[in-house]
Amino acid sequence: QGIVVEKTTDFTILFLFSIGITKGKWGTLVNALLDFKRDYDDNVELELCLPDLLAGNQTRYAGMGLKDLADEIFAAMKQHKTTSAMSQAFGTLPQAVFSPVEAYEKLVRNEIELVTLEQAAGRIAATGIVPYPPGIPLLMPGENAGAADGPLLAYLKALEAFDKSFPGFTHDTHGIEAEAGVYRMLVLK
Repeated sequence: QGIVVEKTTDFTILFLFSIGITKGKWGTLVNALLDFKRDYDDNVELELCLPDLLAGNQTRYAGMGLKDLADEIFAAMKQHKTTSAMSQAFGTLPQAVFSPVEAYEKLVRNEIELVTLEQAAGRIAATGIVPYPPGIPLLMPGENAGAADGPLLAYLKALEAFDKSFPGFTHDTHGIEAEAGVYRMLVLK
């Protein structure tokens, strides 16, 4: 019996409660959320409220409080337009050039290459690209990534830019390899 955090997005969090959860357990969740709100309002130093984040990224977050960090994250989301980029990307139907089976056959024959997002323009995805959240495929194997300034690559570039700015808050995008903050994807040769 427990609480699971599921399907987070930029502005939502879904908590799943198992059957039979006690009032005490969900009360603990409510108290944790209230503690977070208090820490945000008081701009508590990250060293006190997020010590693991600070320990792993001392240079980036030294001297910051929770409100400072949250405000900076929100400003970056607005700057990179992550929410509208996501909406546009998932409102676009990519062009299927090969079936997923045909793309997989090329993948197992090693007819692929790893490219940056800039190099991915007009290229065919070798694997599925699934940003989480929301956990919905953006590109399936065999689909064209589209134009460099198109909605699909623009969304991935927005995530990449955000991830470079906020180590420790990086997005989990299946099918994307991130090295030193640079996103790379497998495409067909």
